[in-house]
Amino acid sequence: MLGKKTLLVGLGNPLSGDDGFGPLVLERLRASGVDRLPDVTLLDAGTDLLNHIESFADCDRVVLIDAVLDPDGKLGSPGQVEALEEESFLFWSEASQGVHQMSPLLGVKLFRTLYPAALTQFYLVGLIVDQLSHSPLYLTEDRLKEAVAVVLRVLEP
Repeated sequence: MLGKKTLLVGLGNPLSGDDGFGPLVLERLRASGVDRLPDVTLLDAGTDLLNHIESFADCDRVVLIDAVLDPDGKLGSPGQVEALEEESFLFWSEASQGVHQMSPLLGVKLFRTLYPAALTQFYLVGLIVDQLSHSPLYLTEDRLKEAVAVVLRVLEP
């Protein structure tokens, strides 16, 4: 983990059920002291990934944390927390894999277009959901603990 400038980006709206996954995971990571590690920055982007894309160019690694809409069950069971490397999610349909105006997929593709020489590595830590609801269907304290553990594994050297 040391020596790699890492940005952890929480995406979502905590007032919208499972969509609050990203900011709530960031909250738990902050409480665990991850933000005090050298070269690790936490960013709550809310639902506005576009406004933060240029900051990715300064990072060696960006971990996007978000709910991932998967109504067809191709990624896993609803409620699962998955860590995916960039090449694993770049094949997704641009129209279906996000719950925001700009999904992590579109954000990474736009970044690659704007900064083609950047060596930034991208990861997505996602809570798989099969539907959108204003009440949390899959977002539990156990899922948040699991997500923190998954993010920490991604940060390992």
